[in-house]
Amino acid sequence: MENSEVEASSDPSITNLAAVENHKQHAPMDDQIWRQLPEDCIDRILAKMPLPSIFRFRPVCKRWNFFIFSDAFFCLQSEITSRPHRFLLCSHGRVACIYSFISQQWHFLSLPKFISPITVAPVSLVSASGSLLCYGNLVAECTTLFICSPFTKTLRNLPVMQRIRLIHKVSMIADPSTNSYKIMVAGENRDPFTNPHTYSLFTEIYHSVSDSWTMAGCPPAEAKFGATDPGVWCSGVFYCITELPYGVLAFNLKREQWQEVRAPMPSCLSSPSLLEHRGRLLMVGRVCHSQGAQRKRESMPEVKSIRIWELRSGDQREDQWVEIQKMPTNLCMEFMKSVKPNTPIVCVGVENLVCLATQLSPQVLVHDLSNEHWHWLPRDPLFPKCRNFHLLGFSLKPRLETQP
Repeated sequence: MENSEVEASSDPSITNLAAVENHKQHAPMDDQIWRQLPEDCIDRILAKMPLPSIFRFRPVCKRWNFFIFSDAFFCLQSEITSRPHRFLLCSHGRVACIYSFISQQWHFLSLPKFISPITVAPVSLVSASGSLLCYGNLVAECTTLFICSPFTKTLRNLPVMQRIRLIHKVSMIADPSTNSYKIMVAGENRDPFTNPHTYSLFTEIYHSVSDSWTMAGCPPAEAKFGATDPGVWCSGVFYCITELPYGVLAFNLKREQWQEVRAPMPSCLSSPSLLEHRGRLLMVGRVCHSQGAQRKRESMPEVKSIRIWELRSGDQREDQWVEIQKMPTNLCMEFMKSVKPNTPIVCVGVENLVCLATQLSPQVLVHDLSNEHWHWLPRDPLFPKCRNFHLLGFSLKPRLETQP
């Protein structure tokens, strides 16, 4: 069989035929075919193109440039549900980067130039939902947020919040079907300089439809929101990590109330983060194991592992965290070799993927929940100059029809 294939491949006539077929496959389409296509077919082809290609096509003609930003084009875009999400990584500052799993490349995302650092307090990316980005300040006093669409280059300056002056937790949830969104902010009204020890926690919700803030139920007075976990929305409920000791708080958007998630946290847990996967609430964290008193006396380092748990309903009143995945030892050692004991881990769910990163390493480790496969992403271009302990990660889905 192998000899016959070799003889066939050496036949000039067959070789020429294969070359002709290969040329046909790679030959450009006849211009006449494009000219005969109805305009509605061309419009649908444009709507299905990747966003970078769409913007490159704008200068082709005036009609395309106008159509790409028309309501008709946005309607066609909204029918496309297969656009993949992207992994967004940012630190406290003006620059972030986006990783596309299609092109397998990092792309820079700069803070919009029309947010002037002279006229407003320094702002950074603090939340994201769908294709919208929320800018604010999680370090200093902040009463105003900005919503931006990086793909349409549009911006909305939100009204001043009613009572919150210092943000503890902020998260945005977008509804593509109605082109609307809401923002939940939990924070305090104290002046950190004049009265640093007395404050009250409040919750405010921004409604894009009415362009206004409303007050909601207050968080527990003793709540200590984790700084490294941005929280996650799951079935209309916002979940976030509290510390220390670690716990989980939930904010029901419909009821506008907070409540504690009654599920014992795994023992020896460190740097937990929450993510949502197909309606399931997952948690990723580091577990430290002691190797006995002998190792303690010798000051030997602890063996660390990274695991994934799922929150499941228990037989009684309390829910429980059930371990569903453990990072292989060799990958764990590689990921943790430059990480200090208290270094936070950024964890983001991007469709079926779990992306893990830290500010001390350019490596991003990805776990595919569908096939339990682990792999590394290319080196993060922001490392190390644009990295600090305010490192956050988000899932971003490019859509042109979403407006701030």
